[in-house]
Formats: sequence, structure tokens, C-alpha cells
Amino acid sequence: MKYLLLIMFLLLAGCSNEFDEFGKEHNFSYAISIYDVELDYSNVSGNIAKADAALIKARINDGDYQEAIKYYKKALEESEGKDKALLYETLGSITGDRLYYYKAYEIWKNIDPWRAEIDYSLFRWNTFSYQWRDYEIQETYFALSKETSKIIIGESGFEMDEEDILVSQVDRVTRDWLSSQLQDYDSENILTVFSEGYDVENIGWHEGGRIKQYKEVNFTHKLSYGILAKKIEGKWYAPNEEGIFMFEVPEDKIIYPTNRFLAEDLVLIMDTHGVNMLVYDALKENATVVMGCCDSVGKVEAALYLNEKGIKVICNTDKYLYLGLGQAKLSYGSVPFKIENSKIIFGRQKIEIKVDETIIVMNTTEDYGTSYYQTPTLYFMKLKKITTLPLDLEIVNVNRKSETYKLVEKAEELNASVIAGRVYNQEDYEPLKEWLKNNGNNRLILFHSEPYPYGYKLYREFSEQVTFEDMMPRFE
Repeated sequence: MKYLLLIMFLLLAGCSNEFDEFGKEHNFSYAISIYDVELDYSNVSGNIAKADAALIKARINDGDYQEAIKYYKKALEESEGKDKALLYETLGSITGDRLYYYKAYEIWKNIDPWRAEIDYSLFRWNTFSYQWRDYEIQETYFALSKETSKIIIGESGFEMDEEDILVSQVDRVTRDWLSSQLQDYDSENILTVFSEGYDVENIGWHEGGRIKQYKEVNFTHKLSYGILAKKIEGKWYAPNEEGIFMFEVPEDKIIYPTNRFLAEDLVLIMDTHGVNMLVYDALKENATVVMGCCDSVGKVEAALYLNEKGIKVICNTDKYLYLGLGQAKLSYGSVPFKIENSKIIFGRQKIEIKVDETIIVMNTTEDYGTSYYQTPTLYFMKLKKITTLPLDLEIVNVNRKSETYKLVEKAEELNASVIAGRVYNQEDYEPLKEWLKNNGNNRLILFHSEPYPYGYKLYREFSEQVTFEDMMPRFE
């Protein structure tokens, strides 16, 4: 009788018979229109990749979900543990059949009680209880002597070796749906070329390009995927290790077309992008280092939270990392590295600046991709505020990529020897290279540059003159 009642309950829970019920309200074509790319999944292999490609096509073209469902079911036959639970959640979200959440619950209850509780609640009531906690970055001021005359930037750093565990995001590491590159989330094949569509001297781009280089050292690399985000008071949040939703997720990451919407206010993010999405897995997996994007406030909050737990964070895409100046003691923005004696040495590439030196600082008022050129100004304005030092900042605005020549022209006009800028492409690189080569006293602080080949090159070609966005500069 007990089992009969359970079967009856399962049948009554039933299926909404509406495909992708909670996903349909979202504009999954947003990123495609922003980047102006064309998707082509004709070369993907493997059931996960084929299923995700079919899901993306169905969502963007208002098409048939049956092909995606077919491949997800095939992937089920090959999966176990966490991956199988995520596939059950995926099928529940797409088919509307809540019985899949019960099947996910049966797996999660042995490996992750918090996730099990959520799936059981989705199965029974199509909703769940949750905890939320606001995380606010506190303002921190440096207590400096009035005699302070020098700033040392780039002295911070750390080492990573075979004893370390690095947890990273998936997007731009093992997958990049925007450039039609789909494979298993935790694939050992690290991608190095993305939606830019080209390479420079085989250096590679983004987090994938750097991780592939790091892997000359035999550390443990784990991918974080299948993270939940909850909508609370109009904003989306990812959880800490206790399942308390804390770290805001920007809307553009919510509308990735590979995300699965389990409820109107609950999304399963497979292609994780940002430190804010990595906290849960990082602490579960005993990470010593985390690598992800820091281009939003929630991502920096997550980096600070991880630092409090003693975990180092690499934020090579670092627009908002300046918010952690003076307190993000274990976070490193756009940080160069070198490999010596089976160790990766990050940072420790310092320059010195006199307090009364003129600093030429890049800025922009443009939006989206060009907005990363604002990062130097965000950092130095914050540094000036929290040190109360009378820094002489000469702000130079650029309107698009390839205008670093304006910084050089201003430096030459004012006879200045320090520039704070960002390098994305060759046109950004060439003027700064010549300026550094012409005078060994010329110094450059780079922001949001290490993920890109030409920024990468400058760090290494002029290691005595070029440094990174140091969260803990030293003062003398």
C-alpha cells in the first residue's frame, strides 16, 4: 500500500506538458546580437554537446525541443552521480515533467542534501524555501604617514604547485557557446580561441588560454558547473557553500541559452561565468585557488568572501576588482605569471611611483566591451580616495579600442613617465611598446590585459617596467 500511494502521488504530480515553460520568457538572442556572431553547431560531437546545441537552436529559432530531449536522454545512459542529477533537472525543466525532479532528488540525497531538498520541493510543490543574505563591500582606508612619498605596485603575488586545487568557471575554459564550441563541461580539452575567432602567436585568450599555460605544472583543475541562481526582489543570486544565496549574478549571464529554468525564479547555470558562481563548488572541492571573471560587483563580493576563507582568486578580467583595494589581500587582477622549478609564480612584478609623479590614466565613457578601458580610472580614483594622497592623475578619454596612442601623446606632452592603461589588440599594443622601449624609466600599469595576447606580450617583454592591478600596494 505504501508503494502504491507513492506511485499515485508521482502520477498526480505529473507533467505540465509545456516545453521550457520558464525559459520561454527570456531573450536568448541578446548576446548573439551584441557580439554579432552566427552560431554553427554542425561539428559538435557527444550527446551533451548535441543536446545543448539542439536546446540553443530551439530557444533562438522558436523550434522543436524533441531533438534536445532525445540527446539528453542518451546522455543519461552514460552519466552517473552529479552529472546524472543535473540531466534529470534539465529534463524536468524542458519537458515540464516534475517526476524528473524526484529522480534528481534520489541522487542528490546521497551526495548533496541541500540540492536534494530543493529538487524534492520542486517535485512536490513546484517551489522551495531558501535563505538569502546581503553581502556588502566595506570601504577601507589606508592609514599612511604624511611623509609617504612612494607607491610600490605589483609586489603582491603567490605560488601555485602540484599540491594546489584550482577551481575555474566553464565559460571560456572548456566551452564557449557563443563561438559554437560545445563539449562536456568538465572536459580535459581546454579551449584557447573563442568568439574573437583568431589567435596571436599561439598565446591564446581568456581564462582558457591562461589555464592551458598553467597546466605545465601538475596541479588539480576542477570545473564548476550546474550552479543554481535564485531571483530575489528582482535580482538573481548565486549561493555560498551553505546554500545561502548571496552573490548577485548579472542578467546577461542568466539568459545564456544553455541555462535551465527549473522555476520562474530558479535557474540552473551550466556554463558558469564569474567568481560569483564559483563559491559553492570552490568550498565543496577544497579549492586553494579560484579563477573567474570579476567584471561585476557580485563577482568581487564573491572574491572577497573567498579571500576571507583563505582562498586565492585570479581575476584577469578585473573591471570591478578595484572595489577590493586595501582588503582583497588574496585577489589578483590581470596578473602575469612565470613558471620556475615546477611552480607557477603569480605577480611579484613591481614598479615604483613617486607620489608627486604625473600618472596618465586611461578612461572611457562608452558602453559594453569598450567600457573595460575605464578600469584604470576606476582603480586610481579609488586609490586616491582611500589613501588621501595628492596623486596627480591626468585622465585621458578613449572612444574605442586602438586609442592607446592618446595616452602616449599625453605622456610626451607632459613629460610623464607613468601610464595606466588597458591593452586588447595590436593597435593598443604598438604605441605602448614603442614608448616603453624608448625609455627604461617609463612604467606601465596594465588592467584587463593579461587575458589577451597583446597584453600578455607586454608583461613579458618589459617585465621590469610593466605591472598589474595590485589590490595591496605598498607605501614608503
